[in-house]
Amino acid sequence: MTMFNPVKYFRNRKIGVALGSGGSKGLAHISILEFLKTEGIPINMISGSSIGAVIGALFSIGSLEDYRDDILRMDWKELIRLVDPVLPRSGLIEGKKIRAFLTRYIPENAKIGDLPIPLSVVSTDYYTGKPVVFTNGNLLDALRASIAIPGVFTPVKFGTSLLIDGGVSNPLPVDVLERMGAGHTIAVNLHPSLPRRRFVSSVKKEMEKAKEADAKELLVQNQGDHNFGELKISIRQLTKFLEKRKKKKERDEKQEPNIFDIIAQSVDIMEYMNTLMILKVYKPDVVIEPDLIGMPTLDFTNAARALAEGREACRKVRGQIVRKIKIWI
Repeated sequence: MTMFNPVKYFRNRKIGVALGSGGSKGLAHISILEFLKTEGIPINMISGSSIGAVIGALFSIGSLEDYRDDILRMDWKELIRLVDPVLPRSGLIEGKKIRAFLTRYIPENAKIGDLPIPLSVVSTDYYTGKPVVFTNGNLLDALRASIAIPGVFTPVKFGTSLLIDGGVSNPLPVDVLERMGAGHTIAVNLHPSLPRRRFVSSVKKEMEKAKEADAKELLVQNQGDHNFGELKISIRQLTKFLEKRKKKKERDEKQEPNIFDIIAQSVDIMEYMNTLMILKVYKPDVVIEPDLIGMPTLDFTNAARALAEGREACRKVRGQIVRKIKIWI
């Protein structure tokens, strides 16, 4: 039997969720919102930066499930079709195709102020560096501004200014929830630790796979063969292979990152540092941190991993959610 708690009826019980920026890592937001719904946690308001704003909008409008099913089926061919390259003056991608893709789930004329669950979309003023928070106006226009990763997407004109990715100025908009009137806050931080150079880690993984495959092949060739001369040859083959792999590893580790590596890594470092400061000043009741450190920012073909990591992160903090949030519902 649940005991009557008179205190909670005199407290602000509105629950807000801040969804952080982080490119494809933000697909983890989907399973986190699904988890909160399953746990019976009412989401009274959402603030989002970049991908967090997109997922928050889809959740509020009621089309997140359709988006999730489609993104799970997405492959590189479909992802490439969403790229509309432009002459690289202020960005490499124009973003019109991304906006058109989102109209599958969001009506062209959808207004932020009309959403069933209040949403704040965070972008950044290119000239002042200050956050620009949309609570009214066309939803798709606001989302396009919020996801304008510097150097990747062209900025969005807004009056006399230009808008870029919300993660530049406010990668985890917990403070926005407070202004929206939240009594309890849950923050989803996609930058819990400093990212490493992705191209090195991916090279190492590929090398390990190749090493394992070649070693298996050598074992198969010599299985059941006890001839000393042939065994000597196979050992020589294995030694040659290991020397070759060592040289390849040295070459790969000296390799310079490409332009997308540089942009993504720079943005990740910036967002990580800004998030550290935000969490020191604005302390959410619960912070959920999926482990997606090795997931490339622009790779939306690995949604299954992001969703799984989101669920795992929720499992780890379920006790906190019960103690700090559920008790006040």
